Amino acid sequence: MARDYIINGETLVKVKGSSSSSISTLSELGLAEKEVTISPRFYHSEMRADDFGPNIPPEVMWMLADVQIAMTLVHFDRAVLEACISESMGGSTFGGFLAGAGTPMGGGGVRFGAANRYISLNLLSPVLDKPWRFRTSYLSEMPLDWPLGTEKSLVKLNWRVIPYASPLVLQSSVGTTGLEESVTTSAQELKSSRTALWDRTLDT
Repeated sequence: MARDYIINGETLVKVKGSSSSSISTLSELGLAEKEVTISPRFYHSEMRADDFGPNIPPEVMWMLADVQIAMTLVHFDRAVLEACISESMGGSTFGGFLAGAGTPMGGGGVRFGAANRYISLNLLSPVLDKPWRFRTSYLSEMPLDWPLGTEKSLVKLNWRVIPYASPLVLQSSVGTTGLEESVTTSAQELKSSRTALWDRTLDT
C-alpha cells in the first residue's frame, strides 16, 4: 500500500431496472459533467447506562447505512432518464403521473423483477479502473434539476441507495389435481448482515 493522487477520470453512468421497464437491460444513462459525489451516511445508536449519565454512552451500536449520490449529466439519453424518473415514482407508466401512495418500491420481489422499481446504478471508471455498482437505488427527495434554455441542459440528479431486502416470501401448496389450491404470504425475518450496499462488479 502506498499514497498517491487518486484520479477517477470521466464517469459514464449506466443503469438497469425492472424487467417490465424500458431499462430492463443495462442502458447508458449518460456522462457526468464533472465529479460524481458519493456520500455514505453511517447510522449509530447510543446505548445508555445510569452510571455513565445522560451524555456519554458506554457503548455505541452500528445501525446500518445508506448512500447519497449527486451527479450532473451533460451528455445523456433522455428516454433512459425519463425511465429512471418513472421507476423512482413507484413505477408510473406515464411520465408525470403518480403511482399510488404506499406502493412498495421493491414490490416484495427480487432485483430486476417485474414489480421491483429499484435501479442498479453503475458508475464506470475507465481511467482509475475502480467502478462502483449500487444495486438498489432510486432518485430521491429533490430528485433532479432540469434547466430549460437555449444552451445544453445540465441535469442534476440526486440518488439514494439502500441495502434492500424483501420482506415477503410466497408459499404455495399444490393439490393432487395439479392445480394451485392456495397461495399465502408470510413474513420472513430480514437479515441485515452481509446485505449489499455497493460492490465493484458491474451489471451485464
